[in-house]
Amino acid sequence: MTATSERPVVVTRADVTTALGAVVDPELDEPITDLGFVRSVEVGADGDVVVHLRLPTSFCSPNFAYLMASDAKDVLAALPGVGRVVVELDDHHDSELINAGLASGAGYRGTFRHEALDSLDELRATFRRKAHTAAAERCLTALLRSRPGMVEEDLGAVVLDDLPDDDATRALRRRRADLGVPVEAPVLLDEGFRPVPRVHVPLRLRRARSVRISVDGNAHFCRGLLRTRYPGSGADQSPRPGGTGPVPVQLLTRRPDENQETTA
Repeated sequence: MTATSERPVVVTRADVTTALGAVVDPELDEPITDLGFVRSVEVGADGDVVVHLRLPTSFCSPNFAYLMASDAKDVLAALPGVGRVVVELDDHHDSELINAGLASGAGYRGTFRHEALDSLDELRATFRRKAHTAAAERCLTALLRSRPGMVEEDLGAVVLDDLPDDDATRALRRRRADLGVPVEAPVLLDEGFRPVPRVHVPLRLRRARSVRISVDGNAHFCRGLLRTRYPGSGADQSPRPGGTGPVPVQLLTRRPDENQETTA
């Protein structure tokens, strides 16, 4: 019997795109592939990968920009069959610095030196908490609207098993897993991931709604900015619940309390 060698793994453009879908904008809580932030993908015959990223403005936070570019390089380097990985950020005021740091493997502190925060870990944790809060609010508001006899105070006792098995609930489960929040905990939690007393539920829900409105509003706005900055980039954006356009001008010019009542 003749021994056969294993066929070598060949990385494809689809593999690269799928891997990049795991990289999330920390502030907008959406994959960079859905947002249209991936400008181009090239895969060589030898498995080398070159990816260019773009952002809605040239002055997007350098911390966020580095985090996304670094995460993109990490997920691509982990792909079976991949060779050399190059990730470059285009048209940003710190593109040269960030790209040089990524190419040399200097890391966040090595790239920004004295300008760097102590760590990106807390930044990640902060936005993961915000994403969890926004996801919980989406689920609870939908549940409240679907049950006319339910009042806000009742939401403090709602657990994951009380929610429908839909995209919003699955998104909340993923965010809980990221944070290590027990699945049996109530959906509505305070800043310390503790249950909220019934009397405080309406106030906590309003705070959660303001977080969700901020996340959703920023996502709409940044999508619109990207389409304005890069004509045709809208074709690279995936639809998101509630539409893909930027926040209407009339909402941006209202008082904050008017924005909340209208958007919610």
